[in-house]
Amino acid sequence: MKNRCSPESLVSMILGLSKKQKECVRSMGFGSLLKMKITDIPLKLRFYNLQKFDYERMVIDDEGKELKVTTESVHEMLGIPTGGTILTQLYQWPKDDTS
Repeated sequence: MKNRCSPESLVSMILGLSKKQKECVRSMGFGSLLKMKITDIPLKLRFYNLQKFDYERMVIDDEGKELKVTTESVHEMLGIPTGGTILTQLYQWPKDDTS
């Protein structure tokens, strides 16, 4: 299974951020992602979750036990904001700034 951004790539990118960039990430409400340490998700687990995911009901159904996938559940698990900030209105980082 291929994806465009592996956990390892994300962790590597996070480790490479400057202090100023990390402050910017926090100001947007994504500070919890800076704590991410998972570098791999086992292939069997990925396939298992995909097989158990019911996209019409937005649940992962594991033998009658259901995990509802909502904006709130994603927020609780990952700390990703559920709204309130319009990202296009935030300070834009200069493309040539490497600090």
